[in-house]
Amino acid sequence: MNTSSVSTALKLKEQSLRKLSYASKSDEIRRDFDIGEAKLLKDESLALLRPSKPLKTGLGGEIIPPIELGHHGLEDTLKEPDLLDCDVTIKRTRLADDAGVFEMAIETAESTKAKGSVQKMISHQLAAAHHHAMRLLGEADRQKDPMLKCKLMNTSTRLMEAFSKGALTLQKLQTGANQIVTVQHVSVNGGQAIIGMGRR
Repeated sequence: MNTSSVSTALKLKEQSLRKLSYASKSDEIRRDFDIGEAKLLKDESLALLRPSKPLKTGLGGEIIPPIELGHHGLEDTLKEPDLLDCDVTIKRTRLADDAGVFEMAIETAESTKAKGSVQKMISHQLAAAHHHAMRLLGEADRQKDPMLKCKLMNTSTRLMEAFSKGALTLQKLQTGANQIVTVQHVSVNGGQAIIGMGRR
C-alpha cells in the first residue's frame, strides 16, 4: 500500500457520488443498477483507505504512519483512522520539518491539547511564528547596520502579532467562545441612556 492508493480512493469516491447524483429517475431498473454501481465504487474506495493493521498513536494524539509507507510523521487521531489521515499528516509534518520546527510543532500541539487538523495546523503555525520571530530578534541584536536592525525587528514584531492572533483563534476554537452583548437602560439627569456592554 502506498499514498497513491489514497488518491485512487478519493477518485473512486467522487465517481460513486457522481453515479448517485445522475441515477435514472424515470427508469426504476436503470436506477437500481446505477445505485448498485455507486455502492460498489464506494466500497472499493473504503477498502483502499482501510489500513491492513491497526494504526498506533504518538505524541499530540497523532497517528504514526505504517513503516511500509516509507514516511515519517504523525496524523490526527480519529475513531476509525485510515490511510487518508496518514497521507495528510505526512504532508503537514513535512511542512513543519521544512520550517525547522518539527519537534516544537509536535510539542505545541501536545501542550495545547489540539484536536482535529485545523487546531493542529494552528499549533504548528504558532511554533513556526515563535521560532522565526525569536531568530530574527537574535539576528537584529547582532546587527550593526541600524536600517537592517530596524527591518529585522519590524518583521519579528509582525510574526509576534501573528502568533498572538493565532493563539486567540486556537483558544476560540477550543472553548467555543462567542460574543455576548448585554444592553442596560440607566437614568441620567431625568433622561435615559443606553449602555451596551460586550464580553467574550
